Amino acid sequence: MHHGGTAGETSEQDAAAAKVLLLRRWSDMPRHLQFNPHILTGYRPLMTIRQCLGSLFYIHNETVNILTHGFAILYMLVTVPHLLPWNTKGTLVGILSWCHLIGAVSPWIGSFLYHLFMNVNYDEVFYRTLLKVDMIGIWLCQSFGAIPMMAAAVHCLADNVWYCCIFIYCSLSMWGLLKAMTARSPWERRLCFAPPFLMRMLVMTLRCFGIGGGSPEALIHIILQDLIAVIGATIGALRIPEKWIPGRLDLVLNSHNVMHVMVVLAVCSMHTATLKDLAWMSDPSTCNGTSSLFPSPGRDEL
Repeated sequence: MHHGGTAGETSEQDAAAAKVLLLRRWSDMPRHLQFNPHILTGYRPLMTIRQCLGSLFYIHNETVNILTHGFAILYMLVTVPHLLPWNTKGTLVGILSWCHLIGAVSPWIGSFLYHLFMNVNYDEVFYRTLLKVDMIGIWLCQSFGAIPMMAAAVHCLADNVWYCCIFIYCSLSMWGLLKAMTARSPWERRLCFAPPFLMRMLVMTLRCFGIGGGSPEALIHIILQDLIAVIGATIGALRIPEKWIPGRLDLVLNSHNVMHVMVVLAVCSMHTATLKDLAWMSDPSTCNGTSSLFPSPGRDEL
């Protein structure tokens, strides 16, 4: 009897495990996990945390989203710290190096945790918390990650103008975070980042005319970082190409997969631009050939 009971329990556990591994259809998922009606299959059912970790080792419709940002975490942590100047070229450059590291790593950590554990079998409140973690990661990239570019773009302006620009950008970023935490739709969350984005576009325009500062070699990468991100976000919002061929791109090459890859490329452009800007700012003669309505005598320390 004892052996029979053990065998029966084992069979039940195996059956339960097999049932969990069966991927679900869109219509089978809880409402808060029904994002894209054009992705018909490949959904993980509600799982324990351990089962969510186990889903790293088989294919489902979040696999590409998890792995792209998981590899991005490893790449940034391994390569970025060794390339930054840190405290070797002044306090300002050291602080900006920390801003860049935070901005380059945080979106991948938040996104990795969100996509891996989004279907954990707690409740919708826990899911909303994970979504906020993801949004905070994106916000850190958009705010802290962009501060080196902003600082370089106004580096040759007078100190009061420099501090004013940084203060305005930080204020717009804080406003975006507060709005993002209460946004109720993907479009609302995207629009929360519009004010700091528009300010970046303004200083980038001045930069194109040689006003304010910034490495000339970094300009193309600064343009690419926002252009690629906007294209990726637009593809994600429009849900193309799966809208045209529903059910054919459930596991790979759907709009969310494309957006994830493009966001990684955008941050790589941000990384390249930041390295060039930090090197440019470390040269005390950089502002000599830069046009400025409000010239600065130099800014070696904060």
